[in-house]
Amino acid sequence: MVIEGARGVGTTSFANFLRFSAQSAKNYFTPANEIRVGAGWSLEILLSVIIANIVREMELSQNEKFIKDPRFQNAKALSTRIAETYRSFGINALGFGASYGKQAGVVTQPIIVQEAVLGHHLEDLAALVQSIGYKYGLLLQLNNLDVDEIHDGKHLKYLFNELRDYIQTANVSWMFIGDIGLRKFIAQRVDRLDDIVSYEAEIQPLDKINYIKLVGKRVQFYRNISTAQLPIEKDVFLYLFNITKGRLRYVFGLIKRLLNELNVGGLVDKLTLGLTRPMIVKLATDRLSKHGLTFNEEEILKELVKLGSASATIISDRLKKSRQYISKILVKLCDIKLLEVRREGRNRIYLPVLDVVIAYGNE
Repeated sequence: MVIEGARGVGTTSFANFLRFSAQSAKNYFTPANEIRVGAGWSLEILLSVIIANIVREMELSQNEKFIKDPRFQNAKALSTRIAETYRSFGINALGFGASYGKQAGVVTQPIIVQEAVLGHHLEDLAALVQSIGYKYGLLLQLNNLDVDEIHDGKHLKYLFNELRDYIQTANVSWMFIGDIGLRKFIAQRVDRLDDIVSYEAEIQPLDKINYIKLVGKRVQFYRNISTAQLPIEKDVFLYLFNITKGRLRYVFGLIKRLLNELNVGGLVDKLTLGLTRPMIVKLATDRLSKHGLTFNEEEILKELVKLGSASATIISDRLKKSRQYISKILVKLCDIKLLEVRREGRNRIYLPVLDVVIAYGNE
């Protein structure tokens, strides 16, 4: 199953709900944590992390049918040996600090255990899970599959192609979670995987009515005193909903930043729209100022905010500057995380991040 949607709209929450509901019904056994796939991971790294998460969850369950089974004990011994080996290699073994996008398709991590051996352990654990009552075996969730944002396209193609045979392991089901465009990427560039995707879902932002209901449920859940009132006006939530286009993660992130900035010894006891709007713009502007943007860089960002999204060619035409010059600046702005990139056919489409939209949206 492939689940995609803009970051912050709830793709992970949706997938977690499906997984844990399936586990409650004894249809699947699933690790508590989704697998956050790192940039540049090899297939061996990914399979090792998956097995480690399954083993940890089995151990935490305190189910003797798991713990005493030789299949579990063998997988745990292997997982422990892999972990110890990687610790001895240090952080470089996992590629920390590598320049994203500069070494597409190159796998440099040390291979400790061959993928086939890891695959056999995955198959054994799935059979063990099914034998003790989970009808369909294991359900695994792979997150962070954001093409050209977290993962270079060439490397992700390699990883999906290599993973394909293991996706068809008996009694193992998979959920792939990523940004908008993940399903299209698989269809266009990974034929071997495209053939076996059985279901897909695109998660849209909540509408305003359900968004307000969600906020109300959170308040009710976390409230210690029944008469306590939320110190944030409804208009503030609606304003944040509009500027973030319903991306919940950003809404609550902005709320947290506002409360931290405005907590002056308890003098500000309520967030109103009049207080919030200029403060949010100031926070975004302050964050952008740290990049020391040039006039031309700001000009491109402002134009992108007006357009919403555009290719280098469109921006070049509108600003009357050479495409080569515009492309060079766009690459820099992507590197400092002020722009996001999506592919549409052969074109690279650039989108401003939220701070840029907020800072330049009213100009």
